[in-house]
Amino acid sequence: MATFTHQCPHCLTEHIALRVYAGQFFHPQQPVVHLDCPKCGMPSAAHLQIIRAPGNDPRQWGEDLDVTRFFEVITFWPEPPGPVIPENMPADVERIYLQAERNFPTDGNEEAAGTMYRKALDVGLKKIDPDTKGVLAARIKKLAAAGKLTADIAEWADHVRDLGNDAAHEEEPPTREELTDLRNITEMVMRYLFSLPALVQARRSKP
Repeated sequence: MATFTHQCPHCLTEHIALRVYAGQFFHPQQPVVHLDCPKCGMPSAAHLQIIRAPGNDPRQWGEDLDVTRFFEVITFWPEPPGPVIPENMPADVERIYLQAERNFPTDGNEEAAGTMYRKALDVGLKKIDPDTKGVLAARIKKLAAAGKLTADIAEWADHVRDLGNDAAHEEEPPTREELTDLRNITEMVMRYLFSLPALVQARRSKP
């Protein structure tokens, strides 16, 4: 089966040989090929531009032919999910948060994503209350008691395992469900601490 080396937009595996299982050659210089991923089995498609002739009719690609060297991508479907970044975070917090978001979609990167979400929370909370000590869940509760976060977020923090004191040092990586919980609460905390106050201030400054 012919293959095309690209990132899988579903499992986000880099440089994987996607299998070409169908093609449309209405325009031989710019074929549309249908692909599937040998790792996750999900389908994708690419609109290609020929960059050099393969030396035979591409409609008769042989077995095990990697066509990557003959074509470049014009468009690829679907596009990989982009990072979701709350507005108006401090630059250093945003830098850390972006690293978490870049790792989140990739299976196998749960530890990396979880570590950076926790770090973003840690640095973000210190921006609001530099003197607060202890585990992240307790610090979130303190901010809720001070009226800077909602009581619902504080209660939610009690149920997020990776907000525990030793979470960053556990040998087992977080599960996908645990990581999603950590991601969601991190996003909500960032929006309450930074995005909403900035939005309120912008409204106030309008004449």
